[in-house]
Amino acid sequence: MGILCACAPAFAQRQMTLQEMFASADSLNATVRAADFGVREAQAGVEVARNAYLPSIQASASVSWIGLGYSMDRNFANATNEHLPNFGNNIALEVSQVVFAGGAITNGVRAAELGSRLSEVQARSNRNEVRYLIAGTSLEIVKLQNQLRALQSNIDLAQKVLGQMRTRYEEGTVLKSDISRYELLVKNLEFTRTNIESAVEIMNAKLAMAIGLEPGETVTPSLDITLPAVAIDGFDAADSPAVQAAGLAADLSEAKLRIAKAERLPGVALFAGDTFNGPDVTTFISGKMAGYGSLDKNFNIATIGIGLTYNLDNLYKSGKKIRQSEAALAKSRAEADAASDGIRLALTAAETEYRNSFTQKDICEQAQDLARTTYEQVSDRYDEGLATITDLLDASSALLESEISAVNAGIDVLAAYYKLQYICAKL
Repeated sequence: MGILCACAPAFAQRQMTLQEMFASADSLNATVRAADFGVREAQAGVEVARNAYLPSIQASASVSWIGLGYSMDRNFANATNEHLPNFGNNIALEVSQVVFAGGAITNGVRAAELGSRLSEVQARSNRNEVRYLIAGTSLEIVKLQNQLRALQSNIDLAQKVLGQMRTRYEEGTVLKSDISRYELLVKNLEFTRTNIESAVEIMNAKLAMAIGLEPGETVTPSLDITLPAVAIDGFDAADSPAVQAAGLAADLSEAKLRIAKAERLPGVALFAGDTFNGPDVTTFISGKMAGYGSLDKNFNIATIGIGLTYNLDNLYKSGKKIRQSEAALAKSRAEADAASDGIRLALTAAETEYRNSFTQKDICEQAQDLARTTYEQVSDRYDEGLATITDLLDASSALLESEISAVNAGIDVLAAYYKLQYICAKL
């Protein structure tokens, strides 16, 4: 079945298809752009987390002025001035590499990767939300414009009937009150038309903002979509960003639990270093007192070894943190199950609504044909004096209502299809 919907360019400056509006929103919509930056930030966070695999290198260098020193006995007697070398220097280099951290580093990187994937799913969800807003707003504009056309058609018809009634009034076959009641009908239709035109303007401003247009720019949505009679294949609840995000949140909670458990294990690291400094003031004074002469020299010391660290307070602190993480994991898994159930239910309801929309469309089209036939019959009977003006007004109102319902039913088919795509993020 082919459905073509296009708004009349009453005040629009440009016409865009749905895909063109989607492309514009992907690059210009503030919500979508913010989500994209969030993805970049999370990806950078993964690289930062992986830095923990790399060795740590620390280097330092300093020069100093050494002032006058004093030496004295342990009982603070016999104080003596010690003339020390005035220039001091220190250069140090230390390298360390963690070889075991109980899985804290590995799970920290995994948590960062899961966070990155979660940000991508959230960005996809935001993009899907914006696209659904664009699709829904476009359909609403199309629906309102079609209602305007139906209203205008009925206004033209009412004006034609009103002209005939005025002619018959001059002939004495129609009451003045009949003309007044039909003039009131025309005014009511014109009032409704004004309200709809205002609604179109508001919806168009909303659509222009969603696709990132500059203030004051407007757009005419042009929708050309061909749908099969039953187009519900290929929709799976697992494709929903809500389900995927809930699953990733559960995996993230599991990674955090492993990090909490890793705190109970010791850390092991290899290290190596080299220190070049001088003079060693303590050695200088000791050597001088022992009569070794001046020890105003630089000293170089190299070290290499393995270190073991363990926080003893984890013996009584980590258990509480682990229990908290276990509770968070159970909660996130339950939320993932709830999200999956909710999306499956929403998908089932959307599929049912989509099937029913075709039936409703057929019914509305049949009702429109019946209303048109009824109006023609009542109009003929009124011309023959066999029906009252009330009958003609009722038939005219029924015709307008059926025409609007038929137009809206066609749009509702598209709306139901877009809802299916929205639930599974296929817009």
